[in-house]
Formats: sequence, C-alpha cells, structure tokens
Amino acid sequence: MNNPRGMMRFVMIPALLFVVMNGISQTVPTGITEAFVKGNAKQLAEYFHDNLEMKILKEEYVTSKNQASRIMQDFFKKNQPLSFHLEYEGTEKDTRYGLGTLVTRKGSFSVNLYFLDGSKKKIIYSMSIEKI
Repeated sequence: MNNPRGMMRFVMIPALLFVVMNGISQTVPTGITEAFVKGNAKQLAEYFHDNLEMKILKEEYVTSKNQASRIMQDFFKKNQPLSFHLEYEGTEKDTRYGLGTLVTRKGSFSVNLYFLDGSKKKIIYSMSIEKI
C-alpha cells in the first residue's frame, strides 16, 4: 500500500471495530468489579435496583437498595477482599449476567450477578454469593 490514506483506513477500521465490540460486549460494568476488589459496598450499591433479591451464603433476602448495601458492608467487613476475577459474562434472552470469583482472607466465593438495562447503566436485580 503506497497510499497513506488507504493505510490509515486499513488501521482505523479494525481499531474502531475493536472499541465498538468491547463496549457492546461488556455486561458487567467496571465499577462493579472495582467495588468487589475494594470491598466497597457503597460503590456496589450504586448499581443495585431499588428492590433486589440476594442470597449471601445461606441467607436469602428480598430487600431494598439501602438494606442490601448494609448487608454487603457487613459481608465485606467479615470477608476482606483480596481479589475479584470475572469468569464469565453473557446474555440469555432479556437477562444479562456475570459470574465471578471473589477471593477473601477467609476463602473464595462464587459471585453471580443478574442485570437489567437501566436508562443510564446496568442495574443488579439479583445477586448471590456462595462459599466455594
């Protein structure tokens, strides 16, 4: 390719597709993974639906956003995070989900998150955390 404009298009089109596809395929927002890594219940609660279903270890809740934040604050206090790794994220029909592993000082936990598309961001409507 001796044409600089042709070379520029050759480089720009794949780069643009990469950026667009990464934006579309991301189901779990970065803020959620950061909240799990930091053990930040307040940051995580920014993504909670006004009412959500939670299963934390053996306890099941249908709770408000505020109560869910307190539940997670207590969980993080008892289980200080060391790392969080998102294993899988996907879409099935109208449901978006993310599955990950939270490693804490007291062991590892499987984390399952289920989302709705909110007007400005993805909203967690169901979440479970189980000891591995």
